[in-house]
Amino acid sequence: MTWFVNYIVDDAISPADRGLAYGDGVFETIHATPVSLLQLDNHLARLYKGLNKLGMSLSPQRKQELEDFLLSDILPLVSVDSVVKIIVTRGEGGRGYLPPEEPSHTVCIGILPCPDYSLQQQQGVSLSISPVTVSSNRFLAGIKHLNRLENVLAKQHLSDSDFEAIMLDDKGDVIECIQSNIFWFKGGKIYTPSLEFSGVEGTYRKQIIEHFDGDVQLGSFKLNDVLSADEVFITNSLMKIVPVINIADTAFVYGSLTKALQHEIQKKEENAIR
Repeated sequence: MTWFVNYIVDDAISPADRGLAYGDGVFETIHATPVSLLQLDNHLARLYKGLNKLGMSLSPQRKQELEDFLLSDILPLVSVDSVVKIIVTRGEGGRGYLPPEEPSHTVCIGILPCPDYSLQQQQGVSLSISPVTVSSNRFLAGIKHLNRLENVLAKQHLSDSDFEAIMLDDKGDVIECIQSNIFWFKGGKIYTPSLEFSGVEGTYRKQIIEHFDGDVQLGSFKLNDVLSADEVFITNSLMKIVPVINIADTAFVYGSLTKALQHEIQKKEENAIR
Protein backbone atom coordinates (compact mmCIF):
# COMPACT_ATOMS: atom_id res chain seq x y z
CA MET A 1 0.00 0.00 0.00
CA THR A 2 1.62 3.23 -1.20
CA TRP A 3 0.43 6.78 -0.44
CA PHE A 4 1.38 10.15 -1.85
CA VAL A 5 0.47 13.42 -0.10
CA ASN A 6 0.71 16.46 -2.34
CA TYR A 7 2.58 14.32 -4.88
CA ILE A 8 5.31 13.19 -2.46
CA VAL A 9 5.53 9.69 -0.95
CA ASP A 10 3.99 10.15 2.49
CA ASP A 11 1.16 8.77 4.62
CA ALA A 12 0.45 11.63 7.03
CA ILE A 13 -1.52 14.88 7.00
CA SER A 14 -1.72 17.72 9.52
CA PRO A 15 -4.17 17.35 12.44
CA ALA A 16 -5.41 20.81 11.41
CA ASP A 17 -6.45 19.61 7.95
CA ARG A 18 -10.12 20.41 7.36
CA GLY A 19 -10.68 17.00 5.79
CA LEU A 20 -9.90 15.43 9.17
CA ALA A 21 -11.72 18.01 11.26
CA TYR A 22 -14.90 18.40 9.20
CA GLY A 23 -14.86 15.89 6.35
CA ASP A 24 -14.29 18.95 4.16
CA GLY A 25 -13.39 17.29 0.88
CA VAL A 26 -14.16 14.60 -1.67
CA PHE A 27 -12.72 11.27 -2.78
CA GLU A 28 -12.68 8.80 -5.67
CA THR A 29 -11.83 5.10 -5.92
CA ILE A 30 -10.65 4.08 -9.39
CA HIS A 31 -10.14 0.56 -10.74
CA ALA A 32 -6.61 0.46 -12.17
CA THR A 33 -5.02 -2.11 -14.45
CA PRO A 34 -1.37 -2.14 -15.60
CA VAL A 35 -2.45 -0.33 -18.79
CA SER A 36 -5.33 1.91 -17.74
CA LEU A 37 -7.14 3.86 -15.04
CA LEU A 38 -10.69 2.80 -15.90
CA GLN A 39 -13.26 5.56 -16.38
CA LEU A 40 -10.68 8.15 -15.37
CA ASP A 41 -12.49 11.00 -17.13
CA ASN A 42 -15.75 10.21 -15.32
CA HIS A 43 -14.02 9.93 -11.95
CA LEU A 44 -12.22 13.23 -12.40
CA ALA A 45 -15.42 14.91 -13.61
CA ARG A 46 -17.22 13.81 -10.43
CA LEU A 47 -14.25 14.86 -8.30
CA TYR A 48 -14.24 18.35 -9.84
CA LYS A 49 -18.03 18.59 -9.57
CA GLY A 50 -17.80 17.80 -5.87
CA LEU A 51 -15.08 20.35 -5.28
CA ASN A 52 -17.10 22.96 -7.14
CA LYS A 53 -20.18 22.21 -5.03
CA LEU A 54 -18.12 22.63 -1.85
CA GLY A 55 -16.68 25.93 -3.05
CA MET A 56 -13.07 24.78 -3.40
CA SER A 57 -12.51 24.31 -7.12
CA LEU A 58 -9.13 23.28 -8.46
CA SER A 59 -7.54 25.70 -10.88
CA PRO A 60 -6.86 24.49 -14.44
CA GLN A 61 -3.19 24.23 -13.51
CA ARG A 62 -3.94 22.09 -10.43
CA LYS A 63 -6.24 19.85 -12.48
CA GLN A 64 -3.50 19.32 -15.05
CA GLU A 65 -0.99 18.60 -12.29
CA LEU A 66 -3.27 15.92 -10.85
CA GLU A 67 -4.03 14.32 -14.20
CA ASP A 68 -0.38 14.30 -15.27
CA PHE A 69 0.67 12.70 -11.97
CA LEU A 70 -1.95 9.96 -12.26
CA LEU A 71 -0.88 9.00 -15.76
CA SER A 72 2.87 9.62 -15.56
CA ASP A 73 3.67 8.60 -11.96
CA ILE A 74 0.85 6.43 -10.62
CA LEU A 75 -0.08 4.26 -13.61
CA PRO A 76 3.51 2.93 -14.09
CA LEU A 77 3.39 1.68 -10.47
CA VAL A 78 0.32 -0.49 -11.15
CA SER A 79 1.49 -4.05 -11.86
CA VAL A 80 -1.74 -5.92 -11.05
CA ASP A 81 -5.41 -4.99 -10.74
CA SER A 82 -5.46 -2.28 -8.08
CA VAL A 83 -7.47 0.56 -6.60
CA VAL A 84 -6.21 4.12 -6.98
CA LYS A 85 -7.82 6.28 -4.32
CA ILE A 86 -7.84 10.07 -4.60
CA ILE A 87 -8.72 12.27 -1.61
CA VAL A 88 -8.80 16.05 -1.98
CA THR A 89 -9.47 18.25 1.07
CA ARG A 90 -9.61 22.00 1.57
CA GLY A 91 -6.37 21.76 3.52
CA GLU A 92 -5.70 23.93 6.56
CA GLY A 93 -7.04 27.36 7.46
CA GLY A 94 -10.21 29.18 8.29
CA ARG A 95 -11.81 29.53 11.69
CA GLY A 96 -14.12 26.80 12.88
CA TYR A 97 -16.65 25.91 10.20
CA LEU A 98 -15.81 29.07 8.23
CA PRO A 99 -13.31 28.03 5.55
CA PRO A 100 -10.45 30.20 4.28
CA GLU A 101 -11.20 32.40 1.28
CA GLU A 102 -8.63 30.50 -0.78
CA PRO A 103 -8.24 26.74 -0.17
CA SER A 104 -4.79 25.22 0.24
CA HIS A 105 -5.78 21.80 -1.08
CA THR A 106 -4.35 18.61 0.33
CA VAL A 107 -4.19 15.92 -2.38
CA CYS A 108 -3.75 12.32 -1.21
CA ILE A 109 -3.36 9.47 -3.71
CA GLY A 110 -3.05 5.84 -2.71
CA ILE A 111 -2.48 2.56 -4.55
CA LEU A 112 -4.32 -0.24 -2.76
CA PRO A 113 -5.11 -3.92 -3.40
CA CYS A 114 -8.19 -4.46 -5.54
CA PRO A 115 -10.93 -6.66 -4.04
CA ASP A 116 -12.01 -9.66 -6.11
CA TYR A 117 -15.74 -9.60 -6.87
CA SER A 118 -15.71 -12.34 -9.51
CA LEU A 119 -17.64 -14.81 -7.32
CA GLN A 120 -20.37 -12.25 -6.62
CA GLN A 121 -20.57 -11.31 -10.31
CA GLN A 122 -21.11 -14.96 -11.26
CA GLN A 123 -23.35 -16.22 -8.45
CA GLY A 124 -25.25 -13.16 -7.23
CA VAL A 125 -25.69 -11.72 -3.74
CA SER A 126 -28.25 -11.17 -1.00
CA LEU A 127 -29.34 -7.75 0.24
CA SER A 128 -31.04 -6.63 3.43
CA ILE A 129 -32.82 -3.36 4.23
CA SER A 130 -30.66 -1.06 6.33
CA PRO A 131 -32.20 0.50 9.46
CA VAL A 132 -29.95 3.51 8.82
CA THR A 133 -31.62 6.12 6.62
CA VAL A 134 -29.97 8.48 4.14
CA SER A 135 -30.20 12.23 4.70
CA SER A 136 -31.69 14.45 2.00
CA ASN A 137 -29.65 17.51 1.04
CA ARG A 138 -29.64 18.83 -2.52
CA PHE A 139 -26.38 20.72 -1.84
CA LEU A 140 -24.53 17.45 -1.24
CA ALA A 141 -26.54 15.05 -3.40
CA GLY A 142 -24.61 13.14 -6.04
CA ILE A 143 -21.07 13.92 -4.91
CA LYS A 144 -18.67 11.62 -3.09
CA HIS A 145 -17.89 13.86 -0.12
CA LEU A 146 -15.90 12.75 2.91
CA ASN A 147 -18.89 12.75 5.31
CA ARG A 148 -19.85 9.05 5.11
CA LEU A 149 -21.02 8.35 8.68
CA GLU A 150 -24.39 7.05 7.49
CA ASN A 151 -22.58 4.44 5.42
CA VAL A 152 -20.26 3.59 8.32
CA LEU A 153 -23.26 3.03 10.61
CA ALA A 154 -25.09 1.02 7.94
CA LYS A 155 -22.04 -1.21 7.44
CA GLN A 156 -21.99 -1.98 11.16
CA HIS A 157 -25.62 -3.13 10.98
CA LEU A 158 -24.98 -5.38 7.96
CA SER A 159 -25.17 -9.07 8.82
CA ASP A 160 -22.53 -11.55 7.66
CA SER A 161 -25.09 -13.36 5.51
CA ASP A 162 -25.83 -10.28 3.37
CA PHE A 163 -23.43 -8.72 0.89
CA GLU A 164 -25.08 -5.27 0.86
CA ALA A 165 -28.07 -3.38 2.26
CA ILE A 166 -30.57 -1.08 0.59
CA MET A 167 -30.67 2.38 2.15
CA LEU A 168 -33.88 4.43 2.17
CA ASP A 169 -34.43 8.10 2.95
CA ASP A 170 -36.77 9.39 5.66
CA LYS A 171 -39.73 9.26 3.22
CA GLY A 172 -39.11 5.59 2.50
CA ASP A 173 -37.75 6.19 -0.99
CA VAL A 174 -35.04 3.81 -2.22
CA ILE A 175 -31.74 5.71 -2.64
CA GLU A 176 -28.81 3.30 -2.99
CA CYS A 177 -26.93 0.55 -1.17
CA ILE A 178 -24.16 1.10 1.34
CA GLN A 179 -21.39 1.16 -1.27
CA SER A 180 -23.19 0.71 -4.55
CA ASN A 181 -26.00 1.97 -6.76
CA ILE A 182 -29.08 -0.19 -7.31
CA PHE A 183 -30.90 -0.94 -10.58
CA TRP A 184 -33.73 -3.23 -11.58
CA PHE A 185 -35.39 -4.53 -14.72
CA LYS A 186 -39.17 -4.40 -15.09
CA GLY A 187 -40.83 -5.11 -18.40
CA GLY A 188 -37.54 -4.76 -20.28
CA LYS A 189 -36.84 -1.27 -18.87
CA ILE A 190 -34.16 -0.36 -16.35
CA TYR A 191 -35.13 1.61 -13.26
CA THR A 192 -32.87 3.41 -10.76
CA PRO A 193 -33.33 6.22 -8.20
CA SER A 194 -32.78 9.74 -9.54
CA LEU A 195 -30.50 10.78 -6.61
CA GLU A 196 -31.77 14.34 -6.86
CA PHE A 197 -31.60 14.91 -3.09
CA SER A 198 -29.49 12.02 -1.75
CA GLY A 199 -26.92 9.43 -2.68
CA VAL A 200 -23.80 9.15 -4.81
CA GLU A 201 -23.92 9.35 -8.61
CA GLY A 202 -21.66 6.40 -9.32
CA THR A 203 -19.42 6.41 -12.38
CA TYR A 204 -20.64 2.91 -13.29
CA ARG A 205 -24.21 4.10 -12.82
CA LYS A 206 -23.47 6.89 -15.29
CA GLN A 207 -22.03 4.43 -17.79
CA ILE A 208 -25.12 2.21 -17.66
CA ILE A 209 -27.52 5.15 -18.02
CA GLU A 210 -25.61 6.51 -21.03
CA HIS A 211 -24.88 3.26 -22.85
CA PHE A 212 -27.81 0.93 -22.16
CA ASP A 213 -29.50 0.17 -25.46
CA GLY A 214 -33.00 0.66 -24.09
CA ASP A 215 -35.16 2.70 -21.75
CA VAL A 216 -33.71 3.86 -18.38
CA GLN A 217 -36.24 5.32 -15.95
CA LEU A 218 -34.93 7.64 -13.23
CA GLY A 219 -37.29 8.69 -10.45
CA SER A 220 -38.52 8.24 -6.88
CA PHE A 221 -39.28 4.62 -6.01
CA LYS A 222 -40.44 2.69 -2.97
CA LEU A 223 -39.13 -0.64 -1.75
CA ASN A 224 -42.13 -2.46 -3.26
CA ASP A 225 -41.03 -1.20 -6.69
CA VAL A 226 -37.77 -3.07 -6.24
CA LEU A 227 -39.37 -6.17 -4.71
CA SER A 228 -41.72 -6.49 -7.69
CA ALA A 229 -38.88 -6.28 -10.23
CA ASP A 230 -38.01 -8.96 -12.77
CA GLU A 231 -34.25 -8.74 -12.09
CA VAL A 232 -32.14 -6.61 -9.71
CA PHE A 233 -28.46 -5.72 -9.78
CA ILE A 234 -26.04 -3.40 -7.99
CA THR A 235 -22.98 -1.60 -9.31
CA ASN A 236 -19.92 0.40 -8.46
CA SER A 237 -16.63 1.03 -10.25
CA LEU A 238 -14.88 -1.89 -8.53
CA MET A 239 -17.59 -4.57 -8.36
CA LYS A 240 -19.00 -3.67 -11.82
CA ILE A 241 -22.43 -5.34 -12.25
CA VAL A 242 -23.39 -7.78 -9.49
CA PRO A 243 -26.75 -9.60 -9.76
CA VAL A 244 -29.06 -9.72 -6.73
CA ILE A 245 -30.71 -13.06 -5.97
CA ASN A 246 -32.37 -12.22 -2.65
CA ILE A 247 -33.69 -9.11 -0.88
CA ALA A 248 -35.00 -9.64 2.66
CA ASP A 249 -36.31 -13.15 1.83
CA THR A 250 -37.68 -12.20 -1.60
CA ALA A 251 -35.92 -14.29 -4.25
CA PHE A 252 -34.82 -13.06 -7.67
CA VAL A 253 -33.32 -14.78 -10.68
CA TYR A 254 -29.93 -13.96 -12.10
CA GLY A 255 -31.59 -13.47 -15.44
CA SER A 256 -30.76 -13.04 -19.10
CA LEU A 257 -31.15 -9.24 -19.08
CA THR A 258 -28.56 -8.77 -16.35
CA LYS A 259 -26.21 -11.27 -18.00
CA ALA A 260 -26.51 -9.47 -21.35
CA LEU A 261 -25.81 -6.11 -19.73
CA GLN A 262 -22.76 -7.52 -17.94
CA HIS A 263 -21.43 -8.80 -21.26
CA GLU A 264 -22.15 -5.54 -23.08
CA ILE A 265 -20.45 -3.30 -20.50
CA GLN A 266 -17.48 -5.68 -20.22
CA LYS A 267 -16.93 -5.48 -23.99
CA LYS A 268 -17.04 -1.68 -23.85
CA GLU A 269 -14.44 -1.63 -21.07
CA GLU A 270 -12.14 -4.03 -22.93
CA ASN A 271 -12.36 -1.90 -26.07
CA ALA A 272 -11.63 1.25 -24.06
CA ILE A 273 -8.50 -0.35 -22.57
CA ARG A 274 -7.24 -1.24 -26.05
